[in-house]
Amino acid sequence: MTICKLLESILNSNEVKGLEYIFVFACVWCLGGGFSEKDGINFRKSFSDWWKDKWKIIKFPSKGTVFDYYVDIEQNRLDEWIKLQTKDITESLDTSKPIQNFTVPTSDTIST
Repeated sequence: MTICKLLESILNSNEVKGLEYIFVFACVWCLGGGFSEKDGINFRKSFSDWWKDKWKIIKFPSKGTVFDYYVDIEQNRLDEWIKLQTKDITESLDTSKPIQNFTVPTSDTIST
């Protein structure tokens, strides 16, 4: 059900290009997004390695994991989350608010 909901939200908000990329993105996050590290084993990395080995139609770059990429719908390709990170956020910060009210855009906070 989660894959369907994710696909529905992506497809409802955009003109559909690269349906294969969108489907793979939804599968990766819905099937592997809940994995983490436990007892020294990085299950998320293991899932990523497995995915890259088994699923060849949409190839992820060898750098990083499958979770380090999003679908650039305009370019119909996978791009790194880090490219969405803004260079300078200091002008947009309201320093009168407590620090815990902010989320600093990093590759981890952008992708989740």
